[in-house]
Amino acid sequence: MRLPSKRGIMGGLRLELVVITGGLIASAHASMMIITPVMPEFINLIGGGVFALGLTFSVYGVGRFITNIPAGVISEKVGRKWIITIGGLGVALFATLGGFAEDVPTFLTLRFLSGVASSMTIVMANVVAADLSTVENRGRVLGLMHGLQLVVGTGSPALGGLIGEVFGTRAPFYVSGIFVLTFALWGIVRLPETRPQPGSEGAGEHIRHRNSPRGALFLLRDMSFFIVCVSGFSTFFLRGGMATTLIPQFAYDVMELGPGAIGLLFTVSSLMHGILIYPAGALSDKYGRKIIIVPAGLLTGLTVAALPFSDTLPAFITVFVFLHIAQGWGGQAPIAYVADLAPAGMRGMAIGLYRTFGDAAGMIGPVVSTSLVAGVSYHAAFGFNAVLWTVTIVVFAYLAVETAGKHRKRGPIAAPQEAQPERAQP
Repeated sequence: MRLPSKRGIMGGLRLELVVITGGLIASAHASMMIITPVMPEFINLIGGGVFALGLTFSVYGVGRFITNIPAGVISEKVGRKWIITIGGLGVALFATLGGFAEDVPTFLTLRFLSGVASSMTIVMANVVAADLSTVENRGRVLGLMHGLQLVVGTGSPALGGLIGEVFGTRAPFYVSGIFVLTFALWGIVRLPETRPQPGSEGAGEHIRHRNSPRGALFLLRDMSFFIVCVSGFSTFFLRGGMATTLIPQFAYDVMELGPGAIGLLFTVSSLMHGILIYPAGALSDKYGRKIIIVPAGLLTGLTVAALPFSDTLPAFITVFVFLHIAQGWGGQAPIAYVADLAPAGMRGMAIGLYRTFGDAAGMIGPVVSTSLVAGVSYHAAFGFNAVLWTVTIVVFAYLAVETAGKHRKRGPIAAPQEAQPERAQP
């Protein structure tokens, strides 16, 4: 298996590996995005309200939360391939069964199981990306993978909205697992094992820590790693509490848009992400992660705060577009930052921890945001998301150490006996 080189769009990495790995994470994401336009109507159909809508996203986050670290740790023992493909098969099954639910408790159970399977797939996809890449090309590799994710996901909301309007509210669930099933079967046949073997470079350096709770504490004692995990919390809070909950509900209630129009909005956002994510990754490889993360983050906070004041359709669409330009530009850099810091023998633990911080936010973000809407206003809900996000970005800007590009100041986290003061690389 060839690792990417520092030059070229593909950098020597086999295209098939990018398609399989990126396709698994893309199709798992698409299985959720395709149902987003019909979720408000579906929840009403099975007897729920706005709080139940938030709860469906929260239980999905619970499933991912309890699975992220175990999946990462197990992958260091048994390898990546079977965890990622079994997770894909699980997403396909449980996402499809969600359309048959007749009541809120049944649907919540299936959402929880979908979250467990999704964690296995998405955590492992990012670990595989870390295995395949180096700090010099990681932004481009992740840009390619996440670009594929967005290409696959671009048509999902519009397709879901169209299917919902033509065939009924349940219909998008019935087709939601087709793509992930396809990539999971492809992965079983063609995906190689990427876990570093004992004795390879860096593989045994942290063996005392990688499979125990001490491993998590060892990583979190590093200030830069801890700060990027907090940033992951805010990212997922924003994604769950605002992007997939508040925006569809605001568009449905205030803008009076139907499922088809809501789906089209999310399709446009995914297209913008897909266009921007690779050039942003290339620049993060050359100039560093922070120069991508911080400006994009500040623009994101500003546009989130502006959304509830966009009380006309042109204003709402304009702010929505700028929000997703910012999110697309900064989308791959945080996980690249985590992979830069992760020791070779602890990549599963490191990325699992980052995702766990995020999924903790995924559990509470939708409930907090929808509760603020129900109890106060949309202005309060969007405002809370904007403040939390912006404060986190400012803290990251001041405390995190650059891990890539021309201004790189450090490499992966060193074992305690090898730890040295951080200093600039020559």
